[in-house]
Amino acid sequence: MKDFKDKVIVVTGAGSGIGEAIAKEAVLHGMKVVINDIDANGLEKTLEDIRAMGGEVVSQCADISQLKNVQALYDLTMRTYGQVDILVNNAGVAVSGPIWEIPVQDINWITEVNLLSHAYGMRIFIPKMIEQGTEAAVINVASTAGIMVSPNAVMYHSTKAADVALAESTYLGLKARGINNIQIHALCPAFIQTKIYESDKYRPERYASMDDPYYQSQEFKAGFIRSKRSVLGGIPIDSVGMTVFTALEDNKFYIFTHPESIYPASQRLMNMVNGKNPA
Repeated sequence: MKDFKDKVIVVTGAGSGIGEAIAKEAVLHGMKVVINDIDANGLEKTLEDIRAMGGEVVSQCADISQLKNVQALYDLTMRTYGQVDILVNNAGVAVSGPIWEIPVQDINWITEVNLLSHAYGMRIFIPKMIEQGTEAAVINVASTAGIMVSPNAVMYHSTKAADVALAESTYLGLKARGINNIQIHALCPAFIQTKIYESDKYRPERYASMDDPYYQSQEFKAGFIRSKRSVLGGIPIDSVGMTVFTALEDNKFYIFTHPESIYPASQRLMNMVNGKNPA
């Protein structure tokens, strides 16, 4: 995809971080923007910033992990612009912890946001892209955590790995069926200065209870400190939007914010090939 002017981009989780950066970069490329986030204050700030840039934008404040809200986002896009050219499935949350301790509500929440919201978005928006027959693209914002593993954040690793596979399988599925107008991409960022370590602030009501003893445990507290330190020690977010749009122009499926991310991924695959255990 080379021409972005007057095309329509939909970005979930655009109230801050990577989603916000991509939405603003889209404005610089002359695109019309639809943004979503569960965080009303963050969403309003992104909306105001885009308008100050001279961009055309509409917003939806909703929990995108719910299918009905993904459908409503699609309906808003169609009512406003009548087309969709790029979908960025960016919404994501993180809670650290081993599978034998993490609360079941977090297993559900992380899966619903990191994986199901992306699957719902593809299910609802891709048929319109096929119908349009024009150049289009879908970007699933996964993570380097989806192509490597660590002893922590088991559900984050699991859902991000599934998100990469979702993008890969969709890419192959479109090609196998002769549908060549839609690019698919998996964005796999490593540590970037975002607010993902503050995910607990944006829990939907059904997962808002923090009564489980896990949330007072040393495991949970250490996970938060570890996450905050790693994220704030990451690269500034300034270059992420440009990285994404360069990959769109070059039609690169895997998009890395940190080129060195390929090394833990390749080591993991070599362990499989050589019959070694995870390391």
